Amino acid sequence: MARVTIIGQGYVGLTIASFASNHHTVTGLDNRTEVVQNLNAGKSHIEGVSSADLARHIADGSYFASSDPKSITGAEIIVIAVPTPLDRDRKPDMSYLESACKVIGDNLDSVALIINESTSFPGTVRDFIKPTVEKYSKNKLEHLYAVSPERVDPGREDWNQQNTPRLYAGLTKEASEKTKNFYATFCEHLVEVTSPEVAEAAKLFENTFRQVNIALVMNLRLSPKR
Repeated sequence: MARVTIIGQGYVGLTIASFASNHHTVTGLDNRTEVVQNLNAGKSHIEGVSSADLARHIADGSYFASSDPKSITGAEIIVIAVPTPLDRDRKPDMSYLESACKVIGDNLDSVALIINESTSFPGTVRDFIKPTVEKYSKNKLEHLYAVSPERVDPGREDWNQQNTPRLYAGLTKEASEKTKNFYATFCEHLVEVTSPEVAEAAKLFENTFRQVNIALVMNLRLSPKR
């Protein structure tokens, strides 16, 4: 059992938190006060995460939500699950990721495994997250870094975090091994790839595939009948 902090309690972060809480002690960090209050009252706002399961995790002490950045102190594993939208120029908006990195750098007081689940471009873990955390780190700690892109399919009951195959890779062999050990506690199918960049690129391909198919279906539905 590990002490885990998941930054972001949206449809990705809370879903992971729900599964991880069966095996670890999880803190769900989110800066939305109302969301945190509702979560600690056992009220889920995410499809696929039942309020009953959430209340059970809270009752047995395996899950707690917080908006206090200092709550990550002492965490052994940090999972970043924040939004990565595009800005007005259709370029990646990295502000949420940077905020998460700042929280980690400012408050984490011991070496931890930092895993990014947020969808982003190849090189995000190596060239953005790691140097940004190091920039803000007060203790100059040498953390371990990895990526395991989120794979949530809202509305599906047959595929979930347990049976959906998951890619992962660390910047080092040790990071990869620790990432595998963490996800293996609640995921059945883990696939290690050769580098974080491969995992990041695979996620973009998956998103592109889905978007093209959705666009095709919507175009067929909206096309005038002949």
